[in-house]
Amino acid sequence: MAHNTAVRVGNRRLTLTNLDKVLYPDSGTTKAEVLQYFTEVGPALVPLLTGRPLTRKRWPDGTAADPFFQKNVEAATPDWIPRHTLTQGSRTVVYPEVDELADLVYFAQSGALEFHVPQWRFAPDGSPGAPDRLVIDLDPGPGVTLDECAQVALRVRERLQARGLDALPVTSGSKGIHLYAGVGDGWTSRRCSEVAKEIAVELERQTPEQVTSTMSKAVRAGKVFVDWSQNSATKTTISPYSLRGTAQPTVAAPRTWAELTAPDLRQLDFHEVVERLRGGVAPATVPRPHEARQAIAGAGVVGGRNRVEAPMLATAATASEFASRADPDTWALEYKYDGIRALVSFGGEDHPVRLTSRNGLDIGVGYPELLHLPAGLTGHSGVLDGEIVAFGDDGAPSFGRLQQRMGRSRPPSARERESNPVALLLFDVLELDGVSVRDKPLRDRRRVLEAIRIPEGDSWRVPDLAPPDLDEALDSSRAAHMEGLVAKRWDSGYRSGRSSVWLKLKHFRTCEVVIGGWLPGEGGRAKGVGSVLVGLPAGPGRLRYLGRVGSGMSDATLGRLRDLVAETASGDSPFGDTVPAVDARSARWVRPETVAEVRYSELTDDGRLRHPVWRGLRPDKSAADVEGVEGGGC
Repeated sequence: MAHNTAVRVGNRRLTLTNLDKVLYPDSGTTKAEVLQYFTEVGPALVPLLTGRPLTRKRWPDGTAADPFFQKNVEAATPDWIPRHTLTQGSRTVVYPEVDELADLVYFAQSGALEFHVPQWRFAPDGSPGAPDRLVIDLDPGPGVTLDECAQVALRVRERLQARGLDALPVTSGSKGIHLYAGVGDGWTSRRCSEVAKEIAVELERQTPEQVTSTMSKAVRAGKVFVDWSQNSATKTTISPYSLRGTAQPTVAAPRTWAELTAPDLRQLDFHEVVERLRGGVAPATVPRPHEARQAIAGAGVVGGRNRVEAPMLATAATASEFASRADPDTWALEYKYDGIRALVSFGGEDHPVRLTSRNGLDIGVGYPELLHLPAGLTGHSGVLDGEIVAFGDDGAPSFGRLQQRMGRSRPPSARERESNPVALLLFDVLELDGVSVRDKPLRDRRRVLEAIRIPEGDSWRVPDLAPPDLDEALDSSRAAHMEGLVAKRWDSGYRSGRSSVWLKLKHFRTCEVVIGGWLPGEGGRAKGVGSVLVGLPAGPGRLRYLGRVGSGMSDATLGRLRDLVAETASGDSPFGDTVPAVDARSARWVRPETVAEVRYSELTDDGRLRHPVWRGLRPDKSAADVEGVEGGGC
């Protein structure tokens, strides 16, 4: 580039000045190189800034000089730069936004290296909207290494996953690590702060010598400060892909979870980040709840690329509603097995099989017999979709037996595996040998799946389709004691999240519920849980009361519930005052986090479950997965 030059960026014409000015004296990095960097990373950075009020940290005279923060739009700012006016307390600020690459290059031209934004975007009326992400900043105190921050990051991730969230790790470009987790509808800045603070306090309580949740710098020496406060609606965080105004041009760089466990973890400079983007290595998006928080490849590489996956989900329908559309040329019918969903990633000899639940947890430890590759997949890599199923003595799927294998932190014994064997039933393929087939119609994906050679008697299986005639399929599924059918359009691609081109047709009513309290037992249950109080999500931390469930619980279940209610005990009712007084007098409350499944005959006029029967806990799901009142749950 010349000393000064006019360029066209998108539809905008910009005059770039002083391009040979050195902004990073220690490395000799010029303004031209900085602008080139932002041009290269713009496609990844701009979407992270769009719609958010922008605070710039500027070094117009280079990083050897003192910087300054700027919030307001300057008088010289072009009219085409978008902006919003915000009043915070007694102060009114006109904030700029970055909605296109030209906006970003303009601000970089004026010496902005760091771009700081809040965790929310503007609502359509121009007011601050709800947050779309949660952030936790891991700030190392004196004497703490980046590797130690990474160890804490892995522990934070486990606790986010337990709450139905997953995170994108970002080495901050300065000292520490930022973790971003996407949040869905109903989240507020206050709720994000509360969840982040709960995690920080929990980690500090468990390892006070390693972690602090206190902001005072006087207590940070030798510890990682888990900063939860940046979720406040009035605070900002440096955006991923921003440069840092440090001695060297380092970057707040998105990383993979595998990198955080590598022995040579370090901050990256701008040349490395550009090369990663060119090679498709660095992730650029924050995992979303439901759609993208299931990080199959978060701790490894599948098909040479890091991926974040989530399963495609069927919409509930009745057989009578579907009957008029049940054309065999349009719809495939599959049996609905009573198990738990699992996405399966594998990748040649050096990449083990990974089983991931709907809420992003690695569940392979509970099913070691499934962590092998059938002969037909040896030497290949890919991602498959399936269901882990246990079978009863009658050969029918048994959710009760599967319960004995769910939610484990240690592998089952050989005796447990023998008494409660499981199978992995495969019904879709998403990727094979680095080639995505998600956009292919189901008919083609099914051919690929059926071409996989799986030996007879293997614990991996590709089950046959149900008969194409709906009535015959329903009869055969009932005779086999199946849960029902799943109807899928033959022309459907594979899209994460719930879809109307996949329909689940159940023989009986079941419902995923959230436990909000419990009642002490009587007689043989006098020393523990007698029944649980359940509901549906009805807003942050709130449930709509559905009733109590006690029938169908085994002694083993009651033991697990006793431990769970102790771990999640709370002094407040998540149901408000909707629990009948006769139950509320002796009820004990818990945080609305634990998911269970119940069977029932119908809903009463006042929205309570009639004849509910316990089916089991669902450790593969989080409360965020349960369809709430607005989503038509139950």
